[in-house]
Amino acid sequence: MKHAFFCLGLLSCLVFLACGDDGNPGDEVPKVGYEILQIKSANEIIVWVCTDITREEFDAIELPAGWFKNEPREGDPDASSFARSPDASVDGEFTEQEHYGHLWMHNATVVEANTQVDDQDRLRLSRVAKFHTVTFHAGRTLKILVSPDDEQYVRISRDVDRTSDVPILPTDWNLLDYVTPEELTFQLPNPTVNIRAKSNEDSFQGPIPKLNVTP
Repeated sequence: MKHAFFCLGLLSCLVFLACGDDGNPGDEVPKVGYEILQIKSANEIIVWVCTDITREEFDAIELPAGWFKNEPREGDPDASSFARSPDASVDGEFTEQEHYGHLWMHNATVVEANTQVDDQDRLRLSRVAKFHTVTFHAGRTLKILVSPDDEQYVRISRDVDRTSDVPILPTDWNLLDYVTPEELTFQLPNPTVNIRAKSNEDSFQGPIPKLNVTP
């Protein structure tokens, strides 16, 4: 069962995509990451990521009250890295703990969760404390969500089990394509605004520096 209130799309694998055996970009397949969420309060949710676990092992974990699973996510970026855990004082410091038979890293802390964005309740907003950089190779088509205030958010991750590839958006929001002319790297703000489409749980994060996209 998915816990929709906490499905935040915070996928944090250090490398999202893997090439096929011949190394061709066209053979790239999504790499999946797994997260568990430790609920401290309504405005403090600790996100733990594990990069060395299978879907079967993840599904088999039984969590007690106060813990939830984030749905397995596919990442859009070609590379993604975290400089430190949110509560660390310097880059390179990461809090790691063993939970439920696996080693997990504290990569993010949700400081605001599941705020309604629009009157149609098609988008939900969370704010996430993290030190997160993402990279897209040249020639990639990015999905850019544009708010009524002209702020831009790049799609970071998708629900592995989504039933639709096209999110249902409020009428005053736009989803546009941007083809990267060269390698593009974003250092996401801290905290990052994470906007999730309720229809298929696509996760858009930012705001990012404005790209030249038009409807």
